[in-house]
Amino acid sequence: MQPINESYSPRLDVIAFVVIAVSFVVRYWFVATGQLNLVQDEAQYWDWIRRPQLSYYSKGPLIAGIIGLWCKVFGSVELGVRFGAVIGMSAIQAALYVGVSRVWREYRLAVYVLFVAATMPLLNGLGILMTTDNPLILCWTVAFFALAAATRNRPDRVPSNVPFVVLGVCVAVGILAKYMMLAFLGLAVVYAAILHLRGQLPPRFWLRFVLAGVAGAAAGMLPIVLWNMQHDWVGFKHVAKLSTGEPKPFTLRVLPFLEMLGAQIGLMGPWWFVFVMVGGWRAVRKGFFGPIGSFDHAYRRDLQAALFFWPLWGAITLWAFKTKTEANWTAAAFMGASVLGGMALKGWWENPHRSRKARLALAATAASVTLLIFASPLIPIPDAWNITNRLKGWDDLGLETRRLMEAEFEHPDRAFLFSDKYDITAALAFYAPGQPITFCLWGSDRRMNQYDIWPGPGLERAGWDAVMVRKNFQGEAPEPVHALFESVSPPIHYTSTFRGSPAREFTLYLCRGYRGEWPREPSGRY
Repeated sequence: MQPINESYSPRLDVIAFVVIAVSFVVRYWFVATGQLNLVQDEAQYWDWIRRPQLSYYSKGPLIAGIIGLWCKVFGSVELGVRFGAVIGMSAIQAALYVGVSRVWREYRLAVYVLFVAATMPLLNGLGILMTTDNPLILCWTVAFFALAAATRNRPDRVPSNVPFVVLGVCVAVGILAKYMMLAFLGLAVVYAAILHLRGQLPPRFWLRFVLAGVAGAAAGMLPIVLWNMQHDWVGFKHVAKLSTGEPKPFTLRVLPFLEMLGAQIGLMGPWWFVFVMVGGWRAVRKGFFGPIGSFDHAYRRDLQAALFFWPLWGAITLWAFKTKTEANWTAAAFMGASVLGGMALKGWWENPHRSRKARLALAATAASVTLLIFASPLIPIPDAWNITNRLKGWDDLGLETRRLMEAEFEHPDRAFLFSDKYDITAALAFYAPGQPITFCLWGSDRRMNQYDIWPGPGLERAGWDAVMVRKNFQGEAPEPVHALFESVSPPIHYTSTFRGSPAREFTLYLCRGYRGEWPREPSGRY
């Protein structure tokens, strides 16, 4: 395998450092200045750190460990919860640059790939929101280039075991972040099998690869399996239900698919979506339809990039035809998207017929839109158009629940908070003064969640009062709530605020005289 003939220049490393540093500073500013309340899942992951377990209902334990680490540094504040995302995205950008420039030895391409990644909306969002996709993509990216190094066939050198060790570690840690990391091994097998059929694998590859993959998967799955054994396998049931959807006759869901495709275009950025599609097609053409005797570096690069983008991204996007899918499920494929987009950008940018004005227009558009996303909380967007409104107002809600307790209850310190939804339960736990333990009421109209596994208020809170919070403006409290308390007030409609502007709407109920019995009837929905 002959590498691309590119000369190294320290100037490229300086450019990369500036891009990564500027991206870090912008993300840190956004989080440290509290431009956005925690997303509800972030609040839930934070709540997990107060009750450490081997695993959790919907995810492995890594996300709780990361949040717990930085909360010890910054405290249980928004910066503490999110700093792992801020630093994690810098690590992802560094891994992309180092992988392309040092493993593939394509020094100029590395800068293009880095620029695409630094200005792609989804990756910027994952750089401020502490979700499981952030550590997953970091592990995925490092494992991707470890695989590239492990499959390099250099007859003049003794193959090293280091890439296999790195690969195994990344698989283990990635699984602890999100089960999706298991898909990496499947794609890696296909990539290696194609190289094997063309006689392009180094000696003893399969033995070392299988050992690394099995050891990594076993280490990552062990705590998850042990936890699920103790909890009726609810985590695996949850993933299976999300993957297959509710049982119903198969129909082509055209509109949901178009919505999913539109979301993917938005998350990549329309301009990068075009480049990714172009780069993806060229990679497929080179990697799968190129001459059989071609084993050059460009062939391997295009084959690997195409394999780690198209199957994952295409399958999940097309799955929207069958059942409900979430736009972020394709997140792991965005690493490959950044590489493919960077490859297409390099060819477009370095075309001698490309005008300087066109180059500057593209760079300015990508950079300006990225900065606009981060500056959006400072822009007076009408409430009806502001899509971030659903993420705001949690801190104000927390203060309002405490105000009601102190104003309406004789013993406000003998009162607790609960909701019928996990996201409100988690947000109350984080934003209510004193960060109390909160509870989520069982119900037949929702899926199971982590709060259902933890105990309810219990007999020790018999006689206490409580405030129930529900989304939007609702009518009377559900009938099961009346059975839990001696009295329940009429609905109190409350519009929260964020920095003086209206945000989310809620309905609150004053519940007096808890009877000491909390329903434990599972809904059967995972």
